[in-house]
Amino acid sequence: MFIIAGVSPKTTVIDKQSQQCPVCGLSQAYFKRTDYYFNLFFIPLFRVKKGDSYLMCERCEREITGFGVDPAGGEMDKGRCVFCGSRLDGKFKYCPQCGKKTS
Repeated sequence: MFIIAGVSPKTTVIDKQSQQCPVCGLSQAYFKRTDYYFNLFFIPLFRVKKGDSYLMCERCEREITGFGVDPAGGEMDKGRCVFCGSRLDGKFKYCPQCGKKTS
């Protein structure tokens, strides 16, 4: 006899209202969260770890974390580029990753 068990990720859409993607500019981005579930014989039984929320664009398939407004209602980190989501120093006028003007 053998048992097949393990932990696998499951991505869920938190907010079905589309947002504007800061990378490509289209309104095809959705707030999502990846949770990890314990599986027994490929059946998810319970959540092991709750993931952080992020914004993912359906068109350009980029994950943007830590900018804008959290779907739970709180403010996220403001030290990030609104276009690509990379971390910024407060004195930068242009993003070192995407080259767009930050302010």
